[in-house]
Order: sequence, then C-alpha cells, then structure tokens
Amino acid sequence: MSDDLEKRLRAALRPVDPGESFTRGVLERIGSEQAQPRWGTRRTRLRWVSAALAASILLAGVVAHQWQAQRTRRGLDARRQLLEALTVTSHKLDIAYRVVNDQDDNTTASDPDDRT
Repeated sequence: MSDDLEKRLRAALRPVDPGESFTRGVLERIGSEQAQPRWGTRRTRLRWVSAALAASILLAGVVAHQWQAQRTRRGLDARRQLLEALTVTSHKLDIAYRVVNDQDDNTTASDPDDRT
C-alpha cells in the first residue's frame, strides 16, 4: 500500500510544462516591471519623505509633551513630600520646645533659690 501511495505522490508532483503562452506572458510581465523605476518618480519619493518627516515631527512633539508632563508630576510630588516633611518637623520641634520650656518652668517653680 505504501508503494501505491508513493507512486501517486510522484505522479502528482512531477514537473509539468506550463505551455508556450504562459511562458511568454511571464516574460512580458517581467520585462514591463523592469522598465518602471524601483522607487517611482521623484514626486512620489518627495511625498514619502515629506510624510515620514511630518510623522517624525509629530511623534517627537508627543514624546516631548509626555516627558514634560511626567517631569511636572514628579516635581509636584516632590513638593508635596517636602511640605509634609516640613510640617512633621515643625510639629516635632514644637513638642520638643514645649517639653524643654515646661521642664524649666517646673524647676524654677519648685525651688527658685536652687539654681545650678
């Protein structure tokens, strides 16, 4: 059975001559494609270059805008963190000031003559 399958495959895959008209049509088409310039006319190239340049400028503008927005967000976040740190520091210094002043007031109030 495998011999029969192999024979049928060989028969189906054997080279076939396409004919004279097909060969002539392919050769004519190859000849006409070679006559056309590869990149088209100068005007077509100029349009493509202009479009690519415009797209590049647009992309650069979008990237620059996003970069600036990110930079602004980071700056505002740093400002918020600094203000929060200053507020915490102010509260802690206020507490320390009260503790020091309260101890001085308690010491002077309890024994005014005993100063060292």
